[in-house]
Amino acid sequence: MIENFGLGVDIIDVNRFRNIPYEEKTSFYNKIFNKNEIKYCLKFKDPYTHFAGKFAIKEAIIKSISKKENFIDIITDHNNDKPTAIISGKKEYRFLISVSHEKNYAMAMVIAEKISC
Repeated sequence: MIENFGLGVDIIDVNRFRNIPYEEKTSFYNKIFNKNEIKYCLKFKDPYTHFAGKFAIKEAIIKSISKKENFIDIITDHNNDKPTAIISGKKEYRFLISVSHEKNYAMAMVIAEKISC
């Protein structure tokens, strides 16, 4: 049974990540993203738009559930080119996610479904 829904939206300036080069600040990225997320972003010509997109997803998830979660515990992925996410160790939420990035901005919208078992 679904108890409720939550909505979260976030937008971020990609330059916030471009100004923190991955090669120089890996510890910064490791506090926010897991190894698979980092590997995914680094495969692109401009990885910073993808880092910003994943960051926006994580922020939008926190807003959609109205609970503080550690960024590293929010695990993003892609299934058939669609963004997905889970919160590590918690199975009480399902997320519908949309993410978009354009040169200088990335944004994400998340609808969270809280599931009661």
